[in-house]
Amino acid sequence: MSAPTTVVGPLWSYFERSWRRAPGAVALHVDGRAWTYDELALRALAVSRAVRDKGVQGPFVGLYAQRSLGAYAGVLGILHAGKAYVPLNPQLPVERLATIAGLADLDLIVADPARAPGAHELAARCPAGCTVALADAGTGTSTGPVAGDVAYMLFTSGSTGVPKGVPIRQANVVAYVEHLLERFAPGPDDRFSQTFELTFDLSVHDLFLCWAAGAALYVLPQDQLMAPARFIREHGITQWFSVPSAAVLMDRMRLLKPGAFPGLRVSAFCGEPLPADLAVKWAAATPNGRVENLYGPTEATIAITGHVLNAAAPKQRLGILSIGRPFPTARIRVVGAEGRDADEGELWLGGPQLAAGYWKDDARTEAAFVTHDGARYYRTGDLVQRDADGDLFFISRLDDQVKVRGHRIELQEVNQVLKAVSGAAFAYALAHPVRDGIAQGIEAFLPAAMQAQGGTILEACAARLPDYMVPARLHFTDDIPYTTSGKADLRALRARLEHPASPADR
Repeated sequence: MSAPTTVVGPLWSYFERSWRRAPGAVALHVDGRAWTYDELALRALAVSRAVRDKGVQGPFVGLYAQRSLGAYAGVLGILHAGKAYVPLNPQLPVERLATIAGLADLDLIVADPARAPGAHELAARCPAGCTVALADAGTGTSTGPVAGDVAYMLFTSGSTGVPKGVPIRQANVVAYVEHLLERFAPGPDDRFSQTFELTFDLSVHDLFLCWAAGAALYVLPQDQLMAPARFIREHGITQWFSVPSAAVLMDRMRLLKPGAFPGLRVSAFCGEPLPADLAVKWAAATPNGRVENLYGPTEATIAITGHVLNAAAPKQRLGILSIGRPFPTARIRVVGAEGRDADEGELWLGGPQLAAGYWKDDARTEAAFVTHDGARYYRTGDLVQRDADGDLFFISRLDDQVKVRGHRIELQEVNQVLKAVSGAAFAYALAHPVRDGIAQGIEAFLPAAMQAQGGTILEACAARLPDYMVPARLHFTDDIPYTTSGKADLRALRARLEHPASPADR
């Protein structure tokens, strides 16, 4: 898609209204310290001034920060300056970040001061060259916000080996937030969890639903993300949002005891299939709250369907909780054989939350975003089933896309990198193991001659891919099963992982 032109109201206004009403209220709790709306606003305005002073030409500004005051002030400041933020997680390989910076045509990176050395290294590697501005305590400005169209752009895994950018308009986010304000009814006394990285679009839910309500955002420390029970209780979290994997680990650690979290008012899960029995355990641990299963791809802005758990009679299919029904402003189609509406088929999504397409990639946009009866839809690639009540159930993917810890992964991208770093004739990556419908990681098959290079291959992958895309294990064999059409039989390879019969498969 090309650069957007329609101008809509800025998301900054959600934050500003709460700031004006209660400047001394807590807006953010991070790194063991609380920051008021007034303090966070001053930091954000300093970022805004730095962005404006740099004279950024394009619509995007990179944000090199992670789970810090600078990260959240950076989001607000970039938006206040009329630009969209592109999150650049410092934990990702610098080569991948440089690729993203090039794809987004970045000429400015806003960085957390503690991350300045890494930001400057990244800027030096940007194809067109970038400058760095620090999200520090510089002088703010009272200049009004600049209206911007796009809110952020996230890069998802791409089947060709190159990440694909998804620009999300502010209007898309507003459509989501307005519905969730009604659905979850947050208020100034609420305390929101922030379990997601800014590179994960579910983080946007926490930020703007929280600040629109005048509530406080509590950022979980990295070392407590997988065992957050103590954090939830100590900080009185009332609105929880995470991938189901977090709840799975808490359950394994026996932290989901009945009545464990009486203060939680709303608990929402998204990003992966939610096992019904896990949802029931979570409901028992949160006796004064509700549990919701949300669903939605990045292209449809955070989530677009939802299901409220009835713990006494959970609506499930093969042990996986329903993803519910579309939000009121959303349109959906379940498309079966020959493009006809059906009760089982590919899920198509439409409505005001729908992105315009992929950044500078008309071919991918035309393939994924289609028009039917005058309405525009995104083809999710998800196979779903709809029951007589209109509730949807996720069945499987129609392609080789998987999710690990909630992150979308095109296995073809993993294959491309494996072949590039090893010189192998073939590489077949698969999600494994899969428990309760949730992929735990990636494993891959390579030619037997590559076995001596196994460690080097994984190191090279780690330099180019996020950790959740790097195979946990490599299997070396020349005995690859093929289908009658001459393609690798991935089902048979998956069976080998599940039931290893030879040392090469173990």
